[in-house]
Amino acid sequence: MTKAIANSSMASINLLNGLQLVNREREQVSDNPEVVRRFQACKKLRKEILRYIQHVESDEWIGSLVNANDELVKALTAYEIMDRSVDDDSDSDAWEHAPAEAMRPQPHSDASDDLRGLSLNDAPPKPPRPAGIAVPPPPAFPSKQAAETPVEEEDENDPFGDSNAAPTPGQERPGMTWREV
Repeated sequence: MTKAIANSSMASINLLNGLQLVNREREQVSDNPEVVRRFQACKKLRKEILRYIQHVESDEWIGSLVNANDELVKALTAYEIMDRSVDDDSDSDAWEHAPAEAMRPQPHSDASDDLRGLSLNDAPPKPPRPAGIAVPPPPAFPSKQAAETPVEEEDENDPFGDSNAAPTPGQERPGMTWREV
């Protein structure tokens, strides 16, 4: 069983690596004999792993077997997806229905012509502020009686006590500082 789990892990990795080496624009995945051999090995090992999953009742093995099955399914699914033609990969049919004129390469234009009417100083107007929104009341501060509650003495061995607080710098430098190298 251990050997089957190890072999399935190696086989799924080998199939995924083999799929990455196939140039799908020139070759169909199913036309590559090495990838097909790896695919067949994964299918065979998956049958073996599924047989173990059906018969094993031990909790210590079932997790490893299910994980091995998942890895094999991932590799086999990747093979099935990549075996389709490259044209099926497109998410959009826009290229198929575009006029032939739009598909022809356009002559190179100067970038300054494209940017001539743009200005960085022309900001869009700010949207109007909403009116009629209720402002929340200010927070209520505790009364003087609550402030006069007795303060416990601080333990001097407490590393998180107020006496161990780091002082805040008097004036912080604004913004980020850069040093030239």
